[in-house]
Parts: sequence; C-alpha cells; structure tokens
Amino acid sequence: MLNKLSRQMMFPESIAFFLIALVFNPTAGSPEENIQIKVTEETRAEGSCVTISCTYKHRQHDDNFKLLWFKDPVYDDVKKEYTGTIVYSNTADRPQSPGYSSRVKYITGEAKDDRRKCDLKINDLQKTDSGNYSLRIIYSHIDKYMSKAYMKLTVTDNPCKVNIEPSEMKNSVKEWDEFSVHCSTSDSCPFYPEWTFHKPERVKSSLKQENNEKRTKLNFKPTWQDDNMILSCHSANTQDRCLYRNITLSVEYAPKETKATVSSEFIKEGDSVILSCSSRGRPNATMSWFQSRIKKSDTAEWRLVDVKPEDSGKYYCEAENKHGTVQSNTIDINVKYGPKDVIVTPVVNIYNLKEGDEMKLSCSVGSSNPAVHKFQWYFNDSILDQQTSQILSISHIRPEDKGPYHCKVYNEITTAESKKLQVSVKYSPRIKIDDKTSLKKGCKVELNCFADANPPPNSYSWKHTSASESLPLSFSNTTGVLTIEAVTIRHEGKYTCVATNYIGSGENSTNVTVLYPPSQPILTMKSEGGYGVISITCTVESSPASNLTVNGPSDLKSMWESKMSIIQSDNKVTIYLNVSQSDAGVYKCEANNSEGTNKTEEELLYAPKNVSVGSEGEQITGHKLTLACNTQSKPTPFSYKWKKHINGELKQVGASKELHFHSLQTADSGQYICIVDNKIGIVKSLPININVKLDSLSVLYRVIFSILLLILIALVIFLLSRKFIKGSQNNSQENLAMADTADSSQERIADLYTTVHSAGHVRTQVSSARPASNTRAVYSEITFPQMMQGCSNPKDHEDDRSINYASLDFKSQNERPKRASDDSSSAIYSKVMKKKTSQNLESELHDYENVSSACAPKLTLANTDWESDTSEEDEVKYKTVSLVVRPGVREPRKKISSSSSTTSSEEERIVYSDVKT
Repeated sequence: MLNKLSRQMMFPESIAFFLIALVFNPTAGSPEENIQIKVTEETRAEGSCVTISCTYKHRQHDDNFKLLWFKDPVYDDVKKEYTGTIVYSNTADRPQSPGYSSRVKYITGEAKDDRRKCDLKINDLQKTDSGNYSLRIIYSHIDKYMSKAYMKLTVTDNPCKVNIEPSEMKNSVKEWDEFSVHCSTSDSCPFYPEWTFHKPERVKSSLKQENNEKRTKLNFKPTWQDDNMILSCHSANTQDRCLYRNITLSVEYAPKETKATVSSEFIKEGDSVILSCSSRGRPNATMSWFQSRIKKSDTAEWRLVDVKPEDSGKYYCEAENKHGTVQSNTIDINVKYGPKDVIVTPVVNIYNLKEGDEMKLSCSVGSSNPAVHKFQWYFNDSILDQQTSQILSISHIRPEDKGPYHCKVYNEITTAESKKLQVSVKYSPRIKIDDKTSLKKGCKVELNCFADANPPPNSYSWKHTSASESLPLSFSNTTGVLTIEAVTIRHEGKYTCVATNYIGSGENSTNVTVLYPPSQPILTMKSEGGYGVISITCTVESSPASNLTVNGPSDLKSMWESKMSIIQSDNKVTIYLNVSQSDAGVYKCEANNSEGTNKTEEELLYAPKNVSVGSEGEQITGHKLTLACNTQSKPTPFSYKWKKHINGELKQVGASKELHFHSLQTADSGQYICIVDNKIGIVKSLPININVKLDSLSVLYRVIFSILLLILIALVIFLLSRKFIKGSQNNSQENLAMADTADSSQERIADLYTTVHSAGHVRTQVSSARPASNTRAVYSEITFPQMMQGCSNPKDHEDDRSINYASLDFKSQNERPKRASDDSSSAIYSKVMKKKTSQNLESELHDYENVSSACAPKLTLANTDWESDTSEEDEVKYKTVSLVVRPGVREPRKKISSSSSTTSSEEERIVYSDVKT
C-alpha cells in the first residue's frame, strides 16, 4: 500500500513513512522542539562534578516513557536503536552502565512553557567520563526522539585530587575515645591536603609525606555533640566544592536531652492526648512512661484516648541504652470538664406564693473544672434577660411569673442545665373577653368572659356603658356568658366583665361596634380661599366605614387614580378642584360597605343666577349709600366688579361685593351694574339708576355764600377805583392829547408822532392804515431802549430815555380833538422815563407791542409843551396821555397789516402789557 501511495503521489517511500507518523502522532516534531541541551561543551578537573542542563517537551497524562542518557551514542541500523554507554536509565530493559550508580544523579522538575527538566549530575569525575552526552526519549516504537545537540565533556588531570582513609566509618567511636583520620594527595601536588570542620580547638593535625603521597592526619577525642559531624578534606588551592571529600563521624554516648511533651496543653474530658518522649543517644534509647512513679507504657509515644477527670496527674518518661538511663521532665495533666450535678433549689417557701410575694431560687453546681463563671435563668424555656447570677430573685411575683424555672451554667469547657422547678402563684382573676368587637344589627350574640385566676372565680357580672344610655344585660353568674337576643345600634358601647375569687376581683372591657349599611350620603361644597379653588365633600354614617366615590360632570377618573387633590378619611371624602365651566352640573356620591350601599346626587356647581343689586341709604348729597350685589352661586363668587356708564362707556368703579359711597356727590349720579364671576360663569345684574339730589339746606348755604362773595368783590373794586383816581390827580402832567387828522378820502393812514426832547430829540412813530372806525390802544409800558447801530455820534448813546405808559388811546379820524384832560379817549401813562441823549432818533413803529425809534429827528408836536431838560436825568410821570389823529399828517413809512383794521362803526381797543422802544 505504501508503494502504491508513493507511486501515486510521486515521492519517495521514506517521505511517506514520515507523513504517516505525523498523521498518527500530532505531537511529533523536530528534535530541537522536543529535547534541548543548553550547554554543548564543558571541561572539568578529575574528581570534580558536572551538571548537564536539559529540558524536554512534556506530554500531559503521558508519563510512561523511557529516558536514557548516553555517552558517545551510535545508531545501530540492524537493531534500529542507539548503542553506547548508558549513564542513566529509568527502565530495566536497558540498565545503567557499571561505575555510574553511585556517582550519577538524575534531576527533574517543572520548567517553563510546559517543559520539564532532564538534568544529569555526575560526581567524582574520572578521565574515562570524557565524551559526548545525549538524551534519548522513547514513547513507542514509532514515537521516539534523540537530542540533536549533545554536551561534550572533557575531564583533565588533577594532581591534587584528595582521598580520605577510611572513606567511611565502619564502626562508631565511643565518646571521649581517641579518633584519627587521614587525607592524602599525590606528592606531585605542591600543597598538603586541608581539613575543614566546626570545632578545630579540640583537633590536632599533622603533616606527613610518604609513599608518593602527602598526608594530613587528624587526632581528637569526640563528644556526644560531635556525633554526625562532617569532616571535609580538600586541596589547599581549590574552591571547587566538587573536589571536597567528606566523612561523617559516628559517636556512641548515653541518652542526652531526654524530653517529655504532650500534644495539647489544654485537655478536656473526652479528648485524645499523645504523650511523646524524645532523647539523643547512640545506640538509640528505649522509652518508658510513668504516672505518679507507676510505669504505664514502654513506647516513645503514649496515646490516651477519651480522657477522664481521674486521668489528671503528673507524667514523665525515661530513656535507656547500653551507656545509661535518663529521666525526662515532668508533665502536669489537668483534665478539664463541664459542670456536673446542676439543680435548682428554693431559698424561700414557694409552695404558698401569692401575688406580690418575694420569690428566690438558687442554681447549685456539684463540680466543675474550671469553675462556673456564668449562670443563666430560664422561664418557660425562655431566657430571662439580665438574670445571670447564681440566685434568681423576684421581689413582687405576678401571676405571669408562674410556671417552670431552670438554670444553665457555663465554664470554658461546656454548659450544663438543671431540671425544671414548677412555681405556683395564687392571684385574683385576669379577664379576657371574646374577640367579638363587631356585631351585626338584628343578630343574636353571645359574649364569653374568660377568667385566668388561681383559685378559679366564684362569680361573674357584666355591665354596659355608652355615650347615650346603659342597657340592662342578661348573663350567667357562674359561667360569665352574656347573651344579646337582637342587636340594635343602642347596643354599641363598652362592655365590662367582672370576676371574683377569694384573692380579689378582676375586670376587663371591650368596645363593641354595631355594623350597619350606609345612611343617605350628604354632599357639600365650599370655596377654599378664592382663586377658583373649591372643595366638594361627601359624608355618610355607616359601620364599618364606607368606601365613598364621587362623580361629576367632568372626568374625575385620573384624579381618583393618582390620589392627588383627594383627602379620604372614615366616612368622608373631600375633592379639591380648580373650578371651570366644565365642572358645572350634578354630582353623585355613592357609599358602600360590607353591609350595603347608598347614594345621593345634587347640583353643586352652577353659574351665578338671580343677580340683583340692593341699596341702603338716601340718594342725597353728603349722605352714605351702599350698593350690595346679591346672587345665588355655587361655588361662591370669587370676584365682583362694579361698573358705571360714563360718557357712553362702562368703567370699573369697584371690586367687592358692596360698593360704598361715604359722602354722595351729584357726580355719583348715573347707571350702575354688578358683574359676578365664580369660574363657572360670569353674569351681569340689571342696571340700577342713582340720582343724587341736593340737600335743601345745602342749596340755601350756597345762595347766601354767592351773594356775600359778589358784595365783597364790588367793595374791593370800589376801593381800588377810589385809590386809583386819587393818585392820578397828584401827578405833574396827567393828560397828554395828540390829535391826528384823518385823510379826506378815509383811506390814508394816520401817523402818530410823539416827540419827547430834553437835550435831544426822540420820535416815536406809529403808522397804521386806519379805517373810518375808532381804534383804541391801551399800553401798560412804553420803553425807549439804547440807540440802534448806525448813529453818527457814539456819545449820543449816553443819554437814553424811557417812557412808561399806563394807557395809550388812539381816536378815530372823525373825532374832534379834545383836551388832554379828557379821560374818555386818552392814553394813560403810568410812568414816563427819559434819559439824556445827544443824538437824533429815527425809527419806524412796526406794531404796538414794540415801538422803537433810533436816530430820528426831533419833531415838534402841537399841543405839547415840552420842558427843556437841563439836568442830567429827567423823569416825567403821566396819568393820561391822549393822542388824537388829525388830518393832514403824512403817511407812515410802513403800513400795518390789514389784519389790524376793523369796520368803520366799531371801536377797537388793543391792550399791551409791555411796549419797549
């Protein structure tokens, strides 16, 4: 088949064998991968040692293999195996070569990367050990490996190789007997051998050369402490420990260091203990154990099983050989055990205890090693807290304290407890009533009264109390059973049972409720502090408490599920809403409990209705008036608004339920409405008219006040006019009249020139196109300012004049000139001031409010008598100045705008508050 396979695959037969081996042995590989020798060449001196380091690839769970170390291996083609000197072998099929058994050591162990050591150490090397060393591993006849690398060892001559005589001790030497040993080397070695040992002070050495050898001899008397001491000999010039030769000293002596030990210092009853005796001696000593000088055992180890308290005592051992006998130290064994014979005994008489008496019990212990350090008391198999002393004391015993008592004691070993002691207490009855706290209305019920008493009760009684009334009861005096034939709501209340024995009486009470279905639920609604928040409350009477559900126009399902804005208590539920229009309508409340169901419905939320306005007070000026806005609303309105019709519009005048007028005025009259908002809706009231009437007394007061005011005004005017007339008569020149001639055609414009001169000429010209009608101008003041620019002489500005006028009156063209004293058509001057001037003034008067003239020539006015000014400053005061328009006067240089003309038949008066020029 192999031939056929090789022919088909066209490769040699040897390669085919190799491929088959790989298929059936996946771990096979190159020798380098399986066996590795780290050092390939070593040189050592004769008598030294060498270690060949090696690792191989370890196979898990495959330790059944052959391992052979070869020196100078050769492959035998006939036998198909390696032959050569086998230095080490782990199989009997191919044993180790003679001469290596005592000198060769195989060293194995774990290495890195799943490899194992395969080191080989050769001691006391001979020159014949030189050669090539390889490792062979055989797993099977087809799975075997040979290290490709090998270690080449070369052993050289060593003239200083040492030998010990004797090489080993055949017999022991007795303590303090003379002992000698020789170490020799070749005489070709330049040095004598040297000895190395621990205690050189007692050893004598000597050197000698004979028979081609150099010898070093040791002489000393060993002691028992020198037993097993190692003596080493080596060449003086070497540091190679493999060239050292050793001999172990054997010394005979009597037993020394005899010692007795125990396996545990702490021994308790039931334990197993081992007593050991040790000693040094040659020959080995025999051991014996003694307790209180009585021989117990002939062994070095004595095992005590299940020790008892009586095994306590003193123990020692003896060691004996042909050179003597020695006694060990003494061991003191103290067997520990738990408390024994624990009982409870009464300290006082406990067989006639009554409630309130004192009780004392003692916990006694027969024996204990170590002594008891803790006591614990139990009552009814329950631990009594803080009762850890030997005496249990109860100063005032109670009925609950009757029953069995026992104690437990503790030491370091174990615990023990006493038997139980029964304690009896005589006491008055302790009452317990049937657990029937809920009774159904109409049913028959029996209540049982149970009494715990010692001795038992000899009589029972029942009584009933409630908030309303106490009912007579029917009960058994001997058994304490209370019977109610038909339960009513009146039977609800507290029931008390009383039992009596010769010690005393006891009683207990229970509250009984009567179960009945819900009554008609009651729905109420209330505003919660404004802002549109209301509460809807449903209450009911029932027992047990009912489960209440409130439904309304809006969806309250989510509110119930989240439990938000809902407060529930027994037979009451309250829902808080931010009320809106969708909440208006009918609300339903349903109550149900274990006894029945009931429900009710009511319209709780609606918009304000029947809104009306009521008034309180009289609608008279000065009086108080209150308007009240009345309505029916659920919830209560959270806002009121009062509005009044003012100039066709509604304007807010109030924001509360009542509108207060503390003092009516006529301006408060009008039409008012009230607007109510409760979040469900906004409703207006019908308008109400308020007509404030005057008070009759007030009218009279007003008429009298008006008359007095008019009289006062007339009196003031009269007094002022008198004073004014009187003052005008005292002035030096009061009337000044100027006549102006009108144009014949009535279309010319009159010019008025007023010339005032005093050391100079000032001309004021007023030009106006006047119609046929009269014109009157009233001036409060005319002032002549500083001269305007353009005057030829600057010094002329130093003499200015100022004229203040109270009135200036221009008369019509058709009027005849009148005297200056005529007051009917005159210009009234309050003050005329003039200052000295040396220049001519020339200016045109553009209007009546500002009249100025600068550098105008001095004009001579008829009917005017100017007094010459000789002083530095003249002041002229005028009461009246009249200027009369005369015909023939030339036209003014500038016309006044047509807006100043009036009709011919109408007199016009212009009043100036201040005219300055």
